[in-house]
Amino acid sequence: MKPLSIQTRLVLLLNLLVIAVLSLTGYISYQQSLHEIDEVFDAQLAQSARLTAGVLQANPTLLQQDTPVLIPVAHLDELVKGQAELSERFLTGYKYESNIAIQIWRNDQQLILHTANLQQPMRPVRKTGFSEYHTENGDLWINFTLRLDELGVQIVSSQREAVREELSYSIALTQIRPVLFLILPLSLLTLYLVRRGLKPLKQLQQQLSHTKPEQLQPINSPMPAELTQVVTAINQLLEAIEQHMQREKRFIADASHELRTPLSIISLHAQNLAQTPLTAEQDAAVTAIKQGSERMSHLTNQLLALARLEHPKLALRSQPLADLLEASLHQVAPALLQKVIWQLDDLDACRAAGYQVQADTTLLQVALRNLFENAAKYAPADTEVVLKITSLTQQKLELALSNNCSVILDTPRLGERFYRAPEHQQLTGSGLGLSIVQRILELHQWSYQTRQVGQTFSIMLQLPLQQ
Repeated sequence: MKPLSIQTRLVLLLNLLVIAVLSLTGYISYQQSLHEIDEVFDAQLAQSARLTAGVLQANPTLLQQDTPVLIPVAHLDELVKGQAELSERFLTGYKYESNIAIQIWRNDQQLILHTANLQQPMRPVRKTGFSEYHTENGDLWINFTLRLDELGVQIVSSQREAVREELSYSIALTQIRPVLFLILPLSLLTLYLVRRGLKPLKQLQQQLSHTKPEQLQPINSPMPAELTQVVTAINQLLEAIEQHMQREKRFIADASHELRTPLSIISLHAQNLAQTPLTAEQDAAVTAIKQGSERMSHLTNQLLALARLEHPKLALRSQPLADLLEASLHQVAPALLQKVIWQLDDLDACRAAGYQVQADTTLLQVALRNLFENAAKYAPADTEVVLKITSLTQQKLELALSNNCSVILDTPRLGERFYRAPEHQQLTGSGLGLSIVQRILELHQWSYQTRQVGQTFSIMLQLPLQQ
């Protein structure tokens, strides 16, 4: 699973933090609203009971009723649905009327008066104070009981708990709703601020992505304090890599130069020995010396070529592609030119089309000559080597060089330094030719691919044309 980016993590964490804070704020607001509403309604219940007591003390004849007095209560819940909050107070009643009830009981538990919204009487407790009562249908009522021993009655004022919860939820939602609408703008603002805050890190990433082995320039852009130590460590690493590469190039160049002179002397003496009368055993030894010195000389030249290609100064100029191919082919050793059958019909068509390329003549001839030599070297004798030139677009061309190859090659490893197929170890070479070709093509912004279908091996070059 691909790990999340720092930007995505920060945005997610900050949004989760905002949601958590809003949820906690809503919960606290709800609990505080419920507590405050409980206090207000508790005071209202107590006041209602005391007002009813005042009415009884002023009109004690109500206590002489033989049957309970029923006080009707309007049910306005359906009437006020869809009305604005301010308009509800101007109706002939209020939607919460049915949620408030009054009862008057004698001390002998006889009901004297009650409102019509009670489906069943709620018998009072024996002392003054608040209590809870659960009806048979599951409703919870909050009761306040007021004992009037001088009149021998108990007054019970009641209210549904659902009213308090509804009002608490409404108040909390009123406080939270504006913040909920801000979640999306806050998320976008968070994303913008995170991106802006991580902009120096993005700039550092871009600078590092543009750093190339041949151009290990230190990072000198101003950075925040948090990235200063990181940039310092990166610059130290780049400097160490540059020094290591310089030492490696100097070693290769020095070693190659030091080896060329003794190798030339060994080769010269071997040639002189070959011209003298020798026994069969001595002649085989001289031949082995000559082949070994030639192989070492070839390896030395290849190493020198690679060292020069690390930081080359290209002399680019526009030139005909056909002339470049023809000149490179003429540099191939005569033995290899005569070994195979060259199919170069597309070369004439290329000359007729007048294709021009921007190239460093010397370097590109080295690369093309290597490709021609490899095609002839690894192909069986008297087989065909075919050059195909195909126009991909007006600005891009493809060169395909194909030869017969009976060995199944490990194509992904072609181009690795010193890699050679086990079946080709007996052939002359160092395994550096294709590495040199790859580096030269890279410098010219050419690309290449290798492919083997059956016993046909092909290397395809894609190159930009000069407009």
